Amino acid sequence: MKNRIIVLVLLSAFVQHSCSDIEADVYSEITPETFYQTDVQLAAAAASAYTPLYSYWGSFEEQDITTDQSTCPIRVNGGWNDGGLWPRLMEHNFNERDFVNGEWNRYFGGVASCNRLIEIFTENVGADAQINSELRALRAFYYFKLLDLFGNVPIETRFAEADPAPPQSSSAEVFAFVEQELLESIPNLREEKNIETYGKVNKWVAYTVLADLYTNAERFGAGAHYQEAADAANAVINSGTYSLEAGYFKNFRVDNESSNENIFIIPFDKNTARGLNIWSGALNQSARPSFGLVGQPWGGFSIQEDFYNAFEADDRRRGMFIVGQQYTIDAEPTWTDTDGFFYNNPQPEFELIDCTEDFNRALPEELAEKPIDCNIFITPEISLTTARGIAYYREGARYGKYEIELNSGQRNYSNDFAIYRFAHVLLMRAEGLWRADNGSAEALNLVNQVRERAGLPALTTLTEDDLYWELKKELAMENHARPITIRFGHWEDAWFLKEANPGETHKRFYPIPLEQLQSNVNLTQNPGY
Repeated sequence: MKNRIIVLVLLSAFVQHSCSDIEADVYSEITPETFYQTDVQLAAAAASAYTPLYSYWGSFEEQDITTDQSTCPIRVNGGWNDGGLWPRLMEHNFNERDFVNGEWNRYFGGVASCNRLIEIFTENVGADAQINSELRALRAFYYFKLLDLFGNVPIETRFAEADPAPPQSSSAEVFAFVEQELLESIPNLREEKNIETYGKVNKWVAYTVLADLYTNAERFGAGAHYQEAADAANAVINSGTYSLEAGYFKNFRVDNESSNENIFIIPFDKNTARGLNIWSGALNQSARPSFGLVGQPWGGFSIQEDFYNAFEADDRRRGMFIVGQQYTIDAEPTWTDTDGFFYNNPQPEFELIDCTEDFNRALPEELAEKPIDCNIFITPEISLTTARGIAYYREGARYGKYEIELNSGQRNYSNDFAIYRFAHVLLMRAEGLWRADNGSAEALNLVNQVRERAGLPALTTLTEDDLYWELKKELAMENHARPITIRFGHWEDAWFLKEANPGETHKRFYPIPLEQLQSNVNLTQNPGY
């Protein structure tokens, strides 16, 4: 059962004694002086600072779709074009209007909430209170995401007296600020992992963010910090607080709050903490009877064929993909900790038949006479049937990494979304060590631990390409693909629906949103846009 903190505030009541004498009888009064007394009260008050995370999973549009992992081709009925928005995103034709303002507002909204609460807590329980260290570390995470996406952003730590048009800082300055905030917060953070701290920033979450910051430091103009990344990751490893789960998919099941591997998570619940709705965009349009879904999936997002094919046949992580013949729920769609998704009873009589998918609206002329195939068979291949890049809805492997609760009666998941996992920490330490010494025996061992869990043979040597693909496969669909692709020098490569653009390294950062440029005269657009 998922645990949530619910704060009930009893408002004062009053009784009317006479027409001219109305006086309130106060039964309980909650003020800053009386409320911020216990850890539970402080945690309840601080909960709003985590609210922006509930849309974090949606960052895959900027972090995954723009890489060689996922894609969103135009479908046969013209779906998923949206005025050319999706093609622009995949082709790296970024502009200051497409999507970026949502990312900016999400993370600066988190910054503002942290600033507000830090000021309240400083006044009522002192600047050195542990809750302030937690909020400073959370604010540092929000700034790290802004740094990753935009590079040059304003730094503002005030709320009541915040500058309405704060000056812009360079990416190196933002890096230094995030580093300092994490280093100063870490000594005062909780170390334990329990129900009360579930989904909150503790010491090991902060060290993990620090490791990620250092791993990507060169891109931010801060120079190489790979040894520091390895050291920060080692602090988490040596804590003994987390460990690899025996089964990869344990971390993505409906009941994944029991995972020993998930370090920083967003706790979702289909009834009380809604917002996780991956299947709407990522399952094929006919998938409703396969899982007992409420509503029809939109059928857009899928996996690029080359990425799907990069997984070895015996890689257990292939269970994150939905491909092949599809069935109704009678075929018992199943997830296991070890193997991920499969149909447990795939009988011919349960084959999924839908004569409307791909043929339910006006088709391009060259497809209008194509025979209708009512059998729903999802292919990893995306044929792009015309020069305009149009694909069928049943083309492209679909997302099956997160278990779908069957017949849930909701559009929302109860799985908790993992921002950071222990496997990521192992791979960050491996990368830090390897970049210092590409013959590092420890780096090879760490990568082989992750591979062993996936059912793969141990490597005898570790190349840059080995490391790149282990990171990309292990962390697929977890909003880390873009920084990995940039860091290993593949961001300007050609891939599905994207031509090589070697002269456009400025696109390693997104443009500052138009709305922000218009509202803050002290902001300057990122170079190249």
